[in-house]
Amino acid sequence: MPVGKSAPEAHGVRGFFRGVFRVSESGEAQTYETYHRGRLRALPEDVTNWLRDWLGSGERVVSFVFSDIETDGRFGERWAFLTNERLLVLSPNGKPGRSDLQLEIPLIEVEEGYIREYVGSGDIVVACADKGHVLVHFSLGSHEEANVFCYYLKEFVKARKEGREPDPAALHPPRRGTHRCPKCGRTLRAAGDVCNNCLDRRKVLFRLLSYLYPYRWFTSLGVGLTLLLTGIDLAPPYMTKILLDDVIIGQNLPLLKIVVIFLVSIYVGRAIVAIVRSYVMQWLGNKVLYDLRVRVYDHLQMLPLNYYNQRQTGQIMSRVTSDLSRLQFFIAEGLQEILVNVITMFLIAIILLAMNWKLFFLALAPIPLIAVSIWFFGHRIHLIYHRIWRRMASVSSILTDTIPGIRVVKSFAQEKRESDRFSDTSLDLFGQEMRAARWSSGFFPLIALMTGMGAVLIFSVGGYMVLAGETTPGILIAFTGYLWRFYLPVQQFGQFNHRLQMCATSAERVFEVLDSDIEPLQRKDGVTLSPLKGRVEFEGVRFNYAPGKAALEEVSFAIEPGEMIGLVGPSGAGKSTLVHLITRFYDVDGGQIYIDGHRIEDLNLRSFREQIGVVLQEPYLFHGPIWQNIAYAQMNATADEIIRAARAANAHDFIMDQPDGYDTVIGERGQTLSGGERQRISIARAILRDPRILILDEATASVDTETEVEIQTALERLVENRTTFAIAHRLSTLRKANRLLVLEQGKLVEIGSHEELIASGGLYNRLVGMQSQLSKMRVF
Repeated sequence: MPVGKSAPEAHGVRGFFRGVFRVSESGEAQTYETYHRGRLRALPEDVTNWLRDWLGSGERVVSFVFSDIETDGRFGERWAFLTNERLLVLSPNGKPGRSDLQLEIPLIEVEEGYIREYVGSGDIVVACADKGHVLVHFSLGSHEEANVFCYYLKEFVKARKEGREPDPAALHPPRRGTHRCPKCGRTLRAAGDVCNNCLDRRKVLFRLLSYLYPYRWFTSLGVGLTLLLTGIDLAPPYMTKILLDDVIIGQNLPLLKIVVIFLVSIYVGRAIVAIVRSYVMQWLGNKVLYDLRVRVYDHLQMLPLNYYNQRQTGQIMSRVTSDLSRLQFFIAEGLQEILVNVITMFLIAIILLAMNWKLFFLALAPIPLIAVSIWFFGHRIHLIYHRIWRRMASVSSILTDTIPGIRVVKSFAQEKRESDRFSDTSLDLFGQEMRAARWSSGFFPLIALMTGMGAVLIFSVGGYMVLAGETTPGILIAFTGYLWRFYLPVQQFGQFNHRLQMCATSAERVFEVLDSDIEPLQRKDGVTLSPLKGRVEFEGVRFNYAPGKAALEEVSFAIEPGEMIGLVGPSGAGKSTLVHLITRFYDVDGGQIYIDGHRIEDLNLRSFREQIGVVLQEPYLFHGPIWQNIAYAQMNATADEIIRAARAANAHDFIMDQPDGYDTVIGERGQTLSGGERQRISIARAILRDPRILILDEATASVDTETEVEIQTALERLVENRTTFAIAHRLSTLRKANRLLVLEQGKLVEIGSHEELIASGGLYNRLVGMQSQLSKMRVF
């Protein structure tokens, strides 16, 4: 799609609008809720005036969407409105408060409305009985608003077909994604990520310092030792002045001994203080880093699955490892360096001013240039470090993808391809690191040059003053000694700013994790079901993984305690999504789920999940002994209980054939065991849990027939006296299910027993027929 120049108001003035706007029968405008760049505002006044011209008496606007692309592909401005009577598309005609009607479609003619997606843009398409219409074009910035618009359109069309009047207030549009900053409306790099535009880095760094509060006495000790070290460092230049003016020029031999002893004492004392300070600061930095690392990991454990679905594993790992490591400098020493440098500059300024005020003001000449350079460098390097960290996370993501999947890589002989992919990503990282290196390589020598020019200026003027008799050589030498100590903090501010930007960038990424909403595992007013009976009811449940892409639509059923329910349907029908909602891995977008008559949102999630057992198609086993993997469901289980669960899962015999029996250490993800063996350990883990609700997700899909028989026998023991949801593509494995739920494209299309569904001749009957034909083909 060709794209021309952007209209000034397309993104700046208009921003992103969404909401509900109505006009009363009297014609008076009423704005209920709109959204402009993240802030609640009214619809623009000129657009409100348009609606007054076009809306009839009793006509109300249900939803609208702002379109920023014209029909010819150029950026522009159009507004699509859904009213209770028709669809309108309006655009400005150049006259204040006036608009042109681009398209009008009565609702009675609309059969369907949907979004057609392109790369970077999309269309809202309306299908009528005779033909289809492209309502508006839009960029990705308006994608969510278009989804909401289409949702209301579909609901109104559905209500018209059913012969009823829809109530917009009773509708529940799909939840909005988190790809946009809630403050400024700008697009984020990833859902839930940090908005660099709104972030106050000073607050981020001060927040980091709050982790020092539990160790405030050690912090105070470190600050005190640092100040003492600074005071000791100020003594040698003054002693140099005494040595030159009073000892050498004054020919005072007894004073020489005193000066030497004093200098030796200073340097020995400085070494002792430096050793103690170094240990204190190292302990403080490592201890705070430990606290922060544990807190981040604990928080990651409490985050919902949706958080992990939106991010790569390598990106999450880099925040726990490399990002946290970069924070150690600032937490332990950053504040102290700022404090010490400021105090050092203040004290030395007083000393220099007392020595020679003329030379002091000359020494200040490079400071304004240095300050401007530091500010500019800090701004540029911060942006570069953001790019570096993202590329480092990409490198980690490749490693976390390919190393666990090395068997697949080797099976398809893709070693060269993966090496090239890693090399390309690393080369991109290298390019950004060299970009930072170029800035650093130019910045620090520039700071040194400016301070060096200041020193040359002092030597030139100071030398002239010595020759003119206005000052002594000792004062000049002491002055230059203090001058270098005065310029050193200035240079360190440049280096410190460089490191500070690294820390600020990492802190943003760490706090993005800590600020993400966690699952409500334990609520004070929550309901604890102990014991859980196992009644599950869905009432009009809707769920979307992404806005506009329904995974479940209006699903309703009721399951009694102890029933075994089979979930059947084509791939992508919503079977796994349904069981994920039962365990509340995700929250529904509409409708309700009831467990034993209580809303699932009202339950204490931890106690609820403790009474659920899950057996996955690909069981996940941890590196460690077999008994530990079985006991993962109940870590305080006795050896007898573990063995009893293994026997019930038909796993005891093959475990005893292992070199160390139950103490045999299995590899990462259980790769040293066969698929059937891993599955039986997973079943033993579920048996040990003794759940009231059991979920079987294709538990026998990836095993041979003999192993399937053993697993099936174990499962029959497991499902006794508990509510069970079993997903299976092999319909024969659901022969003992009390009822079957048949899903297709996110909708519950059939429910009943095997015999009832066969007799109905619906989707289930067709699936059984296809599997029977496939079985005959395999025989021949």
